[in-house]
Amino acid sequence: MLNIDKKMLGAGLLALASLHVQAQEQEKGKGSLVRSLFGPSLEQDYGIKVSGLLDIGYVRNNRSTSDERDDGLSNLPLTGYSDEGLELASVHLFIDKPLVANVIPRVTPLPGPSPQEFSFGFSMETLYGRNGQFARTFGWDMHWDANSPGDDNPDSAKRHKQKFVATPNLFASMYMPYGPGISLIAGIFGPAIGYEIPPNIREARNPFASKTYAFVTEPSTVSGVLASTRLFSGDSGLLGAELGVVQGWNNLRDNNHGKSLMGALRWRTADMGTWVDYEFMVGDEENHNVDDVQAPTARLISPHGQLRQQHSLNGWHAFDKQWSMGAELVYGRQSGDGKADTVDIVTGPGFDGASWWGVNSVLTYQSRPDLAFSLRGEHFRDHDGFVLFPTSTARGDFNALTVGLRWDVSKNLSLRPELRYDWFEPLDHDRIYGNGRDRTQLTGLVEALVYF
Repeated sequence: MLNIDKKMLGAGLLALASLHVQAQEQEKGKGSLVRSLFGPSLEQDYGIKVSGLLDIGYVRNNRSTSDERDDGLSNLPLTGYSDEGLELASVHLFIDKPLVANVIPRVTPLPGPSPQEFSFGFSMETLYGRNGQFARTFGWDMHWDANSPGDDNPDSAKRHKQKFVATPNLFASMYMPYGPGISLIAGIFGPAIGYEIPPNIREARNPFASKTYAFVTEPSTVSGVLASTRLFSGDSGLLGAELGVVQGWNNLRDNNHGKSLMGALRWRTADMGTWVDYEFMVGDEENHNVDDVQAPTARLISPHGQLRQQHSLNGWHAFDKQWSMGAELVYGRQSGDGKADTVDIVTGPGFDGASWWGVNSVLTYQSRPDLAFSLRGEHFRDHDGFVLFPTSTARGDFNALTVGLRWDVSKNLSLRPELRYDWFEPLDHDRIYGNGRDRTQLTGLVEALVYF
């Protein structure tokens, strides 16, 4: 859910830094519709950028039946494209006024001198499509009229493959030239915890349409305040830090009257060819009563605080002009006091805690400026069957191998076909693919990304 300018982002967050000239040409597709209709004055005179993204694809797997394909969500527990057939994953509208700053909040510190003037900005992202179902925020867009009846009836949303409206980014931003320089954002925003960050804008480090299991464990939105600063900049690299106070996971209306703490440390080499991020979010995530159960984000109902934590250590390195690799190690835990009035809505009273961890890595070969091939592997352990809910409550180890390519057909169109093989190693007798019949699944997917 990051809306950022490519020239500010730097090579360290792109698939290949040395192809900057080609990337600038492709960037013309971003905002091209508004520029063609109204001219460049909005951006040139006011610094406001308006752009769009259409994310659509076709997917099939080798396990589902015809009835299951018609009924929706037949790819689960895969996410990104959970329905089979032709799917409108999302169409996005972005309106941004980026900061003039030495740090991009939630993304990276930047090299160069620190600006000495105040800067003000804002960002808004609205989307419509199947993926809007999981991009909504409690107390905000969760129950907008456009999201009925699926907002209260997930089975209906599944059967009818209902599309949802969400606004996962709506925040103001400010840069203050104090000390090393401080950037603030306040409002509703994607926390950018983890290696993969939605949506699939060109700058995002998402080589595939399907997502990792680790991606499912991470919060989609938060609401609150986040401060970012650059701690160090020199020949040995850059170091940035972030700290924020937010309501909770996917939450504007808090369900337990507590706050959560989120933050990050971000290190970059001076040439931005290598980076390492540590990101975290910690806070109580229980529903205090049954009147406002914010499921599936918060599975617990309890009058007592039940601490939840999520940690991600991730990074990226460019070996040369063609080869690069990214990787992530994720760990999380939901505490539980085991008391009779601490109730898991899936397993019942007496919840006494759950933990999960995973590792994933992606290797990319840039064959030519407009064509890249990638291979991703993942191992994810959820022995308590907790964190992947509602996509799965199975207890065991989830594994996946994905191979695919990205072809930038033009400045406005990119194609991403992929082939993915998943296998599950259960603790007991769970079978998670093919509506509970199988422990392996082969999935083929072709995604089109249209930038306008």
